[in-house]
Amino acid sequence: MILKPEGIRYIIESFGLWAVCLVVFAESGVFPTLPGDSLLVVCGIYAATPAAGGQGALSLAALMILVPLCAVLGSQIGFGIGRWAGASAYRWRDRDLGFLPLYRRDWLLKTEDFFRRWGSFAVVAARWVPFVRTGAPLLAGVTRMPYAAFIPYNIVGALSWVWSMVLVGYYLPPLVNPILGRAIPGFRLEDRIDVIIIVVVALSCLPIVYAYWKERGRGRQAAKAGSRNSGKGAARGSAKKARR
Repeated sequence: MILKPEGIRYIIESFGLWAVCLVVFAESGVFPTLPGDSLLVVCGIYAATPAAGGQGALSLAALMILVPLCAVLGSQIGFGIGRWAGASAYRWRDRDLGFLPLYRRDWLLKTEDFFRRWGSFAVVAARWVPFVRTGAPLLAGVTRMPYAAFIPYNIVGALSWVWSMVLVGYYLPPLVNPILGRAIPGFRLEDRIDVIIIVVVALSCLPIVYAYWKERGRGRQAAKAGSRNSGKGAARGSAKKARR
């Protein structure tokens, strides 16, 4: 239910800012199936919507200060859990569930190599990708990413993610409503939160698509280089046999 528009409204209207902080904290390093992106966008809409007292139903200043702090703390917890479990993870044996592989040590080594090359990008960009934003701090800890390198990018990622999502909800309806209202009488973007959520989630997946595309290209180059090297080795071996 909480992943649906009415569920997100229920969280905000029933429990307010502290529920938003709890959801962002949990999704940032512990519990992945929570509506982080869409919740923040709807929070921005509520902050811009006048309540009975003439102010927004949520405080924009509180959203911009307290929620990023919770996002940073959640990722720090996830990183700490990863560090604590990381040493033993490298000693785990490969495991399968029937024909389904559950764990491969090679996966861990590839993830470690990914964070070594993309560490700063991965920690920051993961904020915009559902599920990945929860797993990235854990994997950064498991693969022994330096703590001093993780902290600043964790802060940058939390601030840029929360601020961008909240400000989209805060400023987008006043910009879009007059334009679309001319074509669709009575149109209010606030009433189409389901559309906003779909667009936000789709845009949130772009960073991981970019990273996947780069990694796939790198794998192709490595495979071509390996095939060329093996071909050269075979040619040298044939030449040696011919001379003999």
